[in-house]
Amino acid sequence: MTKYSETDVVIVGGGPAGASIALTLLNYSALRVTIIEQSALDSVRVGEQVNASLFDLLDYLKINKNGFDESQFIRGYSNLAAWGNSRITARESIFSTQDESYQLDRTAFDLLLLSEAAEKGAVVLPRTKCMGFRQNENNHWEIDLNHQTKGAFSLKAKYLVDATGRQSNVGRKLGIPSFKQDELVAVGTFLHFDASQKLKHEIVLETVEDGWWYCATLPNQKMTLTLFSDADIVKEKQLQKSENWAKLLSQTLHIKTKIKYAKAYESPWVRNAFSKITDSSMRSNFIAVGDAAASFDPISSMGIGFAISSACNAANAIMAHYYGHDDALVDYQKNITNIFDDYLKIHSQFYNKEQRWATAPFWQRRVSQQANVAAKTHLAAQA
Repeated sequence: MTKYSETDVVIVGGGPAGASIALTLLNYSALRVTIIEQSALDSVRVGEQVNASLFDLLDYLKINKNGFDESQFIRGYSNLAAWGNSRITARESIFSTQDESYQLDRTAFDLLLLSEAAEKGAVVLPRTKCMGFRQNENNHWEIDLNHQTKGAFSLKAKYLVDATGRQSNVGRKLGIPSFKQDELVAVGTFLHFDASQKLKHEIVLETVEDGWWYCATLPNQKMTLTLFSDADIVKEKQLQKSENWAKLLSQTLHIKTKIKYAKAYESPWVRNAFSKITDSSMRSNFIAVGDAAASFDPISSMGIGFAISSACNAANAIMAHYYGHDDALVDYQKNITNIFDDYLKIHSQFYNKEQRWATAPFWQRRVSQQANVAAKTHLAAQA
């Protein structure tokens, strides 16, 4: 007979969203929390730009900014873009009213959130894979797990949280409906400059026929440099290969000069960057947070801020549901859908500003996306 350990909330995924929902539950309720993380917490973390509202969220999570080393945050003094023409101009944030931005040391940031959750009582299980999910007659969950060295075991929980990022690994296994807007991917690397190089604290965007480049100064004499394009374009032109990626980079007007004296740490990595929304209200006692709930084009700079804010809201929805508010999880999903619908409208307007490559597949697809109806309609059709 299978032996079960018991908890109240199982969170699958130990990134900012997973750690933040754990922290909120631990700070504001007596619910027991377990975090399941498949990796050994040593994977490359990307997505570094945040605005000053992050510090309000950290206050809510009861994390003091002083807990971070000053080198882990760099204030982004300039947001520049060659978007719509070849000239570099100041870029206003298209999804935030806050102009002040920061670049994070993501590895340090993510690990601090997770360690804070552990210190406040979360059970954190790295190197652990979810093998199966079942719901009983009370809509409580039974989760089969396998640890890399300790083997198989199982958990019982009242609530299940998907915090597995854009891939929505839990939601996909459960057959949760989702709507995927595009096939955007990021092909990038981290660059290093020696101490003699004075780096401007800038974020620079530059469009090209096959997509757009993102370059940003990070802490500790580092920069991140990423090409955003569609998966089929990357595959066809083999842009994940260093020589092809570098050739496309050499065709830029502005960014190639910014990274002239840089040294690359590694060959380009490839990460998914597509926009997608999931309807977690289709299963009882289940909720998705962060990119697993809704993922956004990196042009929006919504990733980390949304991961944490959605996690805080999801935790409050779980607490309300636990104490008898039956519609709390459904109301949370309605809010996520409204946010995503607003995002789609602004996203289309922004991409439509670039007309130089109107017939190129990457840009043509984004113009045609303006004809899409609201996300709630797509989700309803798949339910």
